[in-house]
Amino acid sequence: MIIVTGAAGFIGYNIAKRLNQMNISDLILIDDKEKNPDPKRFSKLDFVEYRHYDDLNNLNDIKFIFHQGACSDTMEYNTEYMMDINYKYSKKIFEIAKLNKAKFIYASSASVYGLNEDSKEISKNESPLNIYAESKLLFDKFIMKQDYPAVGLRYFNVYGDGEENKGKMASMAYKMNQEYITTGKISLFKGTGGYADGEQKRDFIYIDDIVSVNIFFMKESCHDVYNVGTGNAESFNAIASNIFKFYKDKDKRINYIEMPEKLIPKYQNFTQADITKLQAAGYSYKFSSLAEGLKNYLSDLNTSSA
Repeated sequence: MIIVTGAAGFIGYNIAKRLNQMNISDLILIDDKEKNPDPKRFSKLDFVEYRHYDDLNNLNDIKFIFHQGACSDTMEYNTEYMMDINYKYSKKIFEIAKLNKAKFIYASSASVYGLNEDSKEISKNESPLNIYAESKLLFDKFIMKQDYPAVGLRYFNVYGDGEENKGKMASMAYKMNQEYITTGKISLFKGTGGYADGEQKRDFIYIDDIVSVNIFFMKESCHDVYNVGTGNAESFNAIASNIFKFYKDKDKRINYIEMPEKLIPKYQNFTQADITKLQAAGYSYKFSSLAEGLKNYLSDLNTSSA
């Protein structure tokens, strides 16, 4: 039996879908059943049971746990709530893994690096800027002190099919596409931190690659945290360019806007995953380029809205 928490969400759902594609259907899906009593996307999955996140009794014969459930709102300022969901609850899921001697693979976040452009997984690079990032780093530190194999995956900027319900936490790829199909233009921030207009960069990683890394660690015995990105930073202009190309739009209308002053001190102008440790662990699969990932994603979005 395999547990997937956050299964009604973006990454959790895609992990469950991939497991089905591997002919694995002994799944217990966990999420907030009050907010998502019967997710439509679950009709496409084969699974044993869907549970509310606080229903953790009688979870036996568990072989793997993919813990993806979290409060991912970086603008959430309720410290107690964030720590309850992202730290204390994660410890409960980890205890279930230990009791079952199950492999434990969980979602951390590249946000733990804050404004630091060096993302090597060492403590001097860790400088969280918000409660969300602090909660993720705290759990990373807790796990690394345990005498039990567990893997934390520090996701960089994930985009792809299945994120449509993330609201303000959706990827820039999704938001830019939605703006384009609504208005025919794309809005980006003017230059900051020495970067030209729209040239601030992120390490954008396609959802299929995120899932592949999770599946890889099903087969490996490791106890560490790993960056999960492509290792290649791309600009927001590059996303816009690929969207224009997909729609065969030669006008390429970008509206460069001023960044809100309160955002500037905490704005990440550059992120890029150092994936040296991930590669050393044996992960050698090729990541999708931004052009490849966006082409697939935009095709999915247009098919689902047709």
